[in-house]
Amino acid sequence: MITKLRSEVDVVLTRLAAARAAGLPYETYLHRAHLQDLMDTAARHGVDPDTWVDRSTLPLPTLTDP
Repeated sequence: MITKLRSEVDVVLTRLAAARAAGLPYETYLHRAHLQDLMDTAARHGVDPDTWVDRSTLPLPTLTDP
């Protein structure tokens, strides 16, 4: 389960980066929210998601108008 979860985090990070690079705020928000869900799941299973993701580089998990 943890390996699958880590794999999903990696996929979402790639998609999040692509959405940010393309200037797509809604898609960025969706991927960021999904990433937060995955990180919460990891934490519930005793995994520190901060070892997987540098939160300081992530956009805020809110949807804002450009």
